[in-house]
Amino acid sequence: MLESDLTKGRYILTGALTPSIFADDCSFQDPNNAVTGLSKYRKALSFLFEPSQSTLENVRVTVSAAGDCVFADYTASGVLKLPWHPRIDPWEGHIVYSFNEDGLIASQVDVWNITRLDAIRQSFTPGGV
Repeated sequence: MLESDLTKGRYILTGALTPSIFADDCSFQDPNNAVTGLSKYRKALSFLFEPSQSTLENVRVTVSAAGDCVFADYTASGVLKLPWHPRIDPWEGHIVYSFNEDGLIASQVDVWNITRLDAIRQSFTPGGV
């Protein structure tokens, strides 16, 4: 389900995820944001990227050797839903998913191969939409 949400739903760009695999109080963290709560996270994602002008590619999902975490690697790029339509250049991400005692995702930590400062800089650079 998680792999499909990433590859088909591109949920980190669209917010289109399967809520039943996440705990309601799940924490989400990336270099620029930290959100607690599934509904807050989905709402934040829905305001961020223009799905028709954004891509999520090279998705690879693996399970840790101990079976207690899932990892996802990807390449993404896109246009933000800001009035000046900034284009975010391709970046690579690595997500670590941790689970609670009910087997639901309790934590999602996403790290990028670009700096926080570079991501912010690109957000304020007008795009050519």
